[in-house]
This record gives sequence, structure tokens and C-alpha cells, in this order.
Amino acid sequence: MKTTTLQIVEYLQLFRKGDRDGAFFGLLEMDHEVVPQLIAAFRSERDNRVREFLVEVIWQHRQPSAIPFLGEALHDAVAAVWKQALDGLVTLASPAALDVLRAGRTRQFPTERETDEFRRRLDEAIEQAESEVQRV
Repeated sequence: MKTTTLQIVEYLQLFRKGDRDGAFFGLLEMDHEVVPQLIAAFRSERDNRVREFLVEVIWQHRQPSAIPFLGEALHDAVAAVWKQALDGLVTLASPAALDVLRAGRTRQFPTERETDEFRRRLDEAIEQAESEVQRV
């Protein structure tokens, strides 16, 4: 467990130094059991670029267990973070992901413009996820 935490820290340092691909593929190649630790890293991270990156890595693991976390990230104040959450929920299209997406309809932003952009993207994500769920 300790080794995994150290590996995550090392890959995030790699990301901070500009090696996005090395960090991304390093974290993605780790066992899927690392997802809860990646979620914990997201929750303690202050750098928005790193937080966005972590959301992407988490959903790219393609684990349905990440859906509740993506719902949490969907309510993040940083647009890049919630956009990654939308991408992940569409990728993990399922009844559970659709429930999370639909619950996002109540989200409000400080400005009408931000709310409108979010709703437009959310509606598009719901449409894509519904289409994928119906296909399966």
C-alpha cells in the first residue's frame, strides 16, 4: 500500500514537471485498486491542473466504482474539473452514470452564463450516455 502511495506521488511530480504522458500512462498502468487512492489524492490536491488530471486518470481506469466520485467532481467549482467528470460519466455510460448526470441538472453557478454552459454540456452528455446505454 505504501509503495502505491509513493508511486502516485512520484507520477504526480512527473506531471508537475511537464511529463504529462509519462505520469498519465504510469498511473493508468497501475492496478485498478489504486482508484480510491487517486480519489484521496484528488481530494487533498490544491492545484487545479493536477485535480483535472487526476479526474481524467480516475475515469480512464474505467471502473464503475468511480461513478459516485465523478458525481462529486461534477460539482467542482473549476470548469476543467467538471468537464473531465462529464467525459468520464459519458465513458462509463450506465444507468448509475445517467442518474448522476441527471442529478446534475439542479446545479447552479454564480452567473447565468456559467449555468447555461454547464447545462448545455450536461444535456449533451446525458444524450450521449442515454444513446450508449440503449445500444447495449
